[in-house]
Amino acid sequence: MVRALGVELRRSAAPLLGVVVLVIALVVLRMGPPNSGSVTWTRQWGMLAEWVRFPLMFSWPVVVGLGALQGLRDRRSGVEELFASTPRPRAHRALALLGALGIGVVTAQLVVTAIGAVRVDGYWQWSWLLVLLVGLVALVAAAWLGAGLARLVPSPLTPPVLAVGALVLVATALRVGDLDDDAPSGLVLRLTLLRPSTPSPRDVFHEPAGSFTLAQGLFYAGLALTAFLLLAARKWWQALLPVVLAAAVAVPLMPGTPEEVRVASAVAMSEVCTDSGPRVCLTRAHGHELAEVAGPAQEALRQLAKLPDPPRSVREKPGPVWSASREAEPTDVVWINLDELNYFLINEPARGEELTKRMVAGAGTRPCHGMVSPEDPTREIAARTVAGSWVAGRLVPLLSPQSWYAKDVDALVGPAWEALRALPEQEQVARVQAMRAVQGACSGDPLTALTSGAL
Repeated sequence: MVRALGVELRRSAAPLLGVVVLVIALVVLRMGPPNSGSVTWTRQWGMLAEWVRFPLMFSWPVVVGLGALQGLRDRRSGVEELFASTPRPRAHRALALLGALGIGVVTAQLVVTAIGAVRVDGYWQWSWLLVLLVGLVALVAAAWLGAGLARLVPSPLTPPVLAVGALVLVATALRVGDLDDDAPSGLVLRLTLLRPSTPSPRDVFHEPAGSFTLAQGLFYAGLALTAFLLLAARKWWQALLPVVLAAAVAVPLMPGTPEEVRVASAVAMSEVCTDSGPRVCLTRAHGHELAEVAGPAQEALRQLAKLPDPPRSVREKPGPVWSASREAEPTDVVWINLDELNYFLINEPARGEELTKRMVAGAGTRPCHGMVSPEDPTREIAARTVAGSWVAGRLVPLLSPQSWYAKDVDALVGPAWEALRALPEQEQVARVQAMRAVQGACSGDPLTALTSGAL
């Protein structure tokens, strides 16, 4: 068997399948997932496992087609009847071919994973291995399914028809089952989640639900067994039993609503804090950044100490950054989101004084508009710039001159800054406190509170 497997590895389409999977994955990962932020494919182990499965939306149909092309080999060579007349069981002949195809695609996927793994510096979580394993099973099932269906329908049209059909099914599942505001629920969602990829991750604080990963694994294991039986069994209809049973179990296990597909990770959201000095806490997901953040955060607390009721600690607020707004937050803590601070969103992360400036902005409060704002955020940015400058003791622009809103913000910042500085000191403090109250509650106009003291 080992010798036969070696021959298949040299003479079958297994190396070609591996190259195709590798090339598609590297191209898609280069162009598809975010290349900045904490959800980049090389930032965390969980993100790595999910993003390396994203290219399967493209490679899975191609692998099905190439597997079918390999399945036609005996028919093209004219030896199908000869092999069928030998006493050697079909299963023995099929194992060598399917083993070679499986090794080809699995090796390619592991190479892609290894390329990302050497760059990951996030915390370790065992669940990513299960997500990765399901992707490997899905690829193996694709290669085997193509070979099995080609034996069932040995036509030159089988490979292209299977590839196009698989592409249509996968694309439809992706479009219909995307976890957006219009995502379906119930049976339609469960069926679309059978696609070979996971839903695109939105943040590092949630992970695929265990029921989702288990259901996908069961379905593709059943599909792989069906593909094997299509090559090994005497009667093709007997091969359908594994995939039918797998689907009957997997579909009910799938989450029925978009909110259930990804669940909060208690480990990722747990805190890692400094041992000395003013307390600075980051989530476990970003705990490896604590050494870089602690110094600038403690400096921000020192500057904010001039406030009558200053914040005493800096804590990370776990949650998605790509949102239109946030909920109210108490102002006795400097809440941060590392993505909002652009710590992960630029090629060279903000450090030192730049990071301190972003924490002091808004007199130690977070933006309300988020990074996806349905309204013009210029007044809020202007208010945050003036309040942060008041804390720092000098006018410090929050935006770079190249930013979209820079000119509009500057037009508001200048007059507001001069008006605030012209007031008596006690009134300045009251205005900044009023602005902090509005910004903390995300209710009202912070620039109005800063310029008139009205909440």
